[in-house]
Amino acid sequence: MSRLSQMLASELKRREKSERELAREFGWSQQAFNTWLKGSVPRQQFYARIAKFLQVNIDDVEMLAKEAVESNDTTKLPYLGAPLLGRGTADSVTLDKFPIGYAKPEIEDCYALRVDGRILWINPKITPAAGNMVILRADGQGRVAQWPTEHDGEVHVVVLAEMI
Repeated sequence: MSRLSQMLASELKRREKSERELAREFGWSQQAFNTWLKGSVPRQQFYARIAKFLQVNIDDVEMLAKEAVESNDTTKLPYLGAPLLGRGTADSVTLDKFPIGYAKPEIEDCYALRVDGRILWINPKITPAAGNMVILRADGQGRVAQWPTEHDGEVHVVVLAEMI
């Protein structure tokens, strides 16, 4: 049993409520909660609610979920693709904290954006080089540009783009 499952079970016992009552209170299904107690890993969309339930921050829940995946061969997240974290036009991309969908293929360390109806895969760990297509990020917004350019926020490199 993962630490996440143990913490959920412990909090369930401490609160002295049924799984059904907690499901209503925190906005998940009773069946989903029951599978988490048995070792399944919750989807990322539930991390904030689980953090509230466990009275921890969301980063702790994410770490516990990753730990559960790595420590238990029977607990595997489905292959969904790169998390789609924003959408918009080349001049104005709205960036989301949580995935609004997924884009295949999944490329290591990348997230995806839908820009002008096409998917871009972005790697925030790569240092941009002259001529790279980049996403300039600041305050939950972004825009597409070619490097180098003036910008005070984060700069993430586009590593793959749909061309259709």
